[in-house]
This record gives sequence, C-alpha cells and structure tokens, in this order.
Amino acid sequence: MAGARQHASRARRRLGPAQETPERTGAPGRPGGPDPQIVGAFLTAARTGDTRRMLQLLAPDRVRDADAALLPPAGRTTVTGAADIAAETAHFRDRVAAVCTLSAAGRPLYVIAPGGHPLATLEIGTAGGRVTRITLRSARADGRFAGARGYGTG
Repeated sequence: MAGARQHASRARRRLGPAQETPERTGAPGRPGGPDPQIVGAFLTAARTGDTRRMLQLLAPDRVRDADAALLPPAGRTTVTGAADIAAETAHFRDRVAAVCTLSAAGRPLYVIAPGGHPLATLEIGTAGGRVTRITLRSARADGRFAGARGYGTG
C-alpha cells in the first residue's frame, strides 16, 4: 500500500498542474475539472460495453482524440460523434477495465495501467451533464511515468 502511494505521488509530481479549459468545467461547485459523477458513469458504462448508456452520456458531436501509438494499425486518431465513440469504446472495454484514478494537482487523472504498468492517460471533459471530450495520450511517449517503474523503488 505504501508503495502504491509513493507511485501515485511520483506521478503527480511529474504531471504538474493541469491546464484550464472551459470545456473541463464540471457541475456547479466543481469548477476547473470534469464532473466526477458523469465521468464515473461513463467509465462504468465503458467497462461493461454498455453502448446505450454511453450514448446517453456523450454529447452528440463530441471528439475522441488519441495518440496513434495506442491504436491498432489504420486506427483513427480522431473519432467524432457519440455513436462512433461509444462503439469504439465498447470494443476496447478491456483497456477501460484497467483504468485507475490518481489525483494530480487536485484533479483526477485516469491512467490505463494493465498489470499495473502505465500505458496511457485518459482525460475526460464534461459540460452540461455530458462527456464532451476524451483524450488518450501514451504514458510512455510523454515521459510522465519514466522512472516510476515498480512499486516501492527509489
């Protein structure tokens, strides 16, 4: 347990402050970050492949952006529209099942970490009670987790 806390602490230091964007503003009383209830509901639907629920939670014209290294060959780095995003997310539900939540600079950071190894970071923006943006970035490419290999080390 202490090793996991140390790992999370290192990740928070490497991440630095999150960027402010109007789209990330959540529900009243939670300025500056996504609405945790909406994000939680979306992640639950994604873990189970519940496309109907994802469609209810996704704003109709929203975008999913991802690093090409995280996608299968010929995968689209940008997907637009709730139906396409929900279908793709259901296809990758095993990866969503490996999401853990850390707090960085007072904000949630979602890390896809199969087997405890950081693969990608996931940012989910919300506005008006819906998911407005999903961004996947490679944890290896951005170096946020470099040196944070294994629990309880250095």
